[in-house]
Amino acid sequence: MGAAVDKIRALLEIPKGVLAERVDIDPGYLTKLLNGSRQPSPPVLRRIASALGVSVESISYPNGAAK
Repeated sequence: MGAAVDKIRALLEIPKGVLAERVDIDPGYLTKLLNGSRQPSPPVLRRIASALGVSVESISYPNGAAK
């Protein structure tokens, strides 16, 4: 999930701090999500997807395969 979010964030040129603010989470927590050391709760995952303008599925299963 983290790599997909970070790729989309970079393509949209959204700084990490701005994304954290939009999602209403601590920037340090966002970093942990992006590097895979933490997993987001469903509400946080939905807020991240919304802030990036993508579906939850596109960041949860970036290769199109459900796990």
